[in-house]
Amino acid sequence: MPSPHRTKEIAVDAAGGHAGINEETLAGTKTLTLNDVKHQKLDPGGGHRDVNLPAEEVSRNREFWIWNAANGAENLVVKDDGGSTIGTVSQNDSACFVCTGSAWKLTFMISGGIS
Repeated sequence: MPSPHRTKEIAVDAAGGHAGINEETLAGTKTLTLNDVKHQKLDPGGGHRDVNLPAEEVSRNREFWIWNAANGAENLVVKDDGGSTIGTVSQNDSACFVCTGSAWKLTFMISGGIS
C-alpha cells in the first residue's frame, strides 16, 4: 500500500491534475507548474500572452484546460517548456492540452461560448 502522500499523488495523476479553477488576468507570460489546477480561465490582459506548460518528463498524464477570457482579440499562445507552440487559444475559445510524458498534445479546442 502506498504512503498517504503517494496515494494523493496517484489520485491527482489519475484525475489529470489538481481539481479547481484558476481565474486570472495576466500581465505577462504565465508559466504553469505541476501544482497548478488543471482548469485555467485566463484573460490575456490587453495583449497576446504566452502560456508555458511544465516539462514533459515530469508531466505524464497531466492535462490543462485553458480558457481565453479576453474581452478583445487577444490570443493565448500555449508552448512547451522548450518554447515550441502547441496551440493558440483565441478570444472566448478553450482548449485541452495533455502530456504523453514526452510531448504535450492539443487534444481538442472548443470555439466560443465561454462564461
